[in-house]
Amino acid sequence: MKKTEQKKKKRSSRKKVIYLVGESTGETISKIARASLAQFSKEHIEVKKFFLVKNKTLISSIIKQASEDDALVAFSMIEPGLRDFLIREAEHRGIKTIDVIGDFIVQLSIFLKEKPLAIPGRQYILDEDYYRRIEAINFSVKHDDGKMPHGLKLADLILVGLSRTDKTPLSTYLANQGWKVANVPIHPDIDPPEELFNVDTRKVFGLIISVESLVKLREARLKQLGLTPYAKYADPVKISEEIEWCKEFFKQHPRWRVVDISNKAIEEAAASIVSAYQTGKKPA
Repeated sequence: MKKTEQKKKKRSSRKKVIYLVGESTGETISKIARASLAQFSKEHIEVKKFFLVKNKTLISSIIKQASEDDALVAFSMIEPGLRDFLIREAEHRGIKTIDVIGDFIVQLSIFLKEKPLAIPGRQYILDEDYYRRIEAINFSVKHDDGKMPHGLKLADLILVGLSRTDKTPLSTYLANQGWKVANVPIHPDIDPPEELFNVDTRKVFGLIISVESLVKLREARLKQLGLTPYAKYADPVKISEEIEWCKEFFKQHPRWRVVDISNKAIEEAAASIVSAYQTGKKPA
């Protein structure tokens, strides 16, 4: 068998490699790639990230490595010189590329009849929105897991739920969007803070989850702590009882809106909460 045929066979049997290349923090391209890859099986996909790429020498090195990996290169380069250089290098080595943001910017420029500013990381400029997000993140950290209940009245959103129902991840995600979020844990044997019942009910969301999903989450938590997965904390019978109690508790507060987070991604659950809050309707 010829060397070229052996090389092709070796490449086809291994994982498909995707390079994400950006001249800034990579947050935008990472989100786009994550959302896109969610439509495919990730079992045979490997993603390699290269961010803060600001010179041609580094670009040459990355493209050379991409050639060896037979990779697809998705890039976000706003500076024209770097973008054009990357494209030329990729074409020279026969590498396929996706200009994740550039094509959109070109079409916007044509539509708006305005030349783009070409400033990398412009979305992170220290404007009013930036400071609002920082304030929201600080608020959510201070009011995580029932801390500082006297501050609940200042929250935009309040998440209420049993242990391991994604209260903290949801709070963090929403805070990064500029929402001041507090979360309050509840349990059959623990009284919630009195302040919870003296706030605007429109901003209170109860989180509910299936027994199977909560068992998995709690078993994973016990594993992280190096404890046996058979502890009461992850016992399906106990969890079932907790969830039934939780449902009854929420029924006692009919103006709270309940979100079922079973098998939902954080992004999906967060979008459901924000939409319900803004429209006044029940969460999807």
